[in-house]
Amino acid sequence: MDFWRRMMNDAPPPERQPPEPLSEERITTGYRMYWTKLAIAWDTGRRGHIAGRLAEVFGSPGFEDNMLERRFHVPDLDEQAHSGASLQALAEVLRALDNFDSAEDNE
Repeated sequence: MDFWRRMMNDAPPPERQPPEPLSEERITTGYRMYWTKLAIAWDTGRRGHIAGRLAEVFGSPGFEDNMLERRFHVPDLDEQAHSGASLQALAEVLRALDNFDSAEDNE
């Protein structure tokens, strides 16, 4: 709609704003959203299994909570490498889903 209005009015296009730089908060939020979308479909057995695999990766020598560099593989998760921050976000999502499931059981 905006396109046609500008074409008909001969108005100059609006000035483009530069993209907002990636901050640690934005990166972490993106990771949490991504993992929530995937992990919510997993059954509790898979969630527990992956949580255990994450603990192994977190305890391995050389693990660090880096933001973007994909260096860490988690057995049984997928074939991709992930950043430390992404895996930390997955662990947080798994804990939150576990807490949510536990709260539902108590009602």
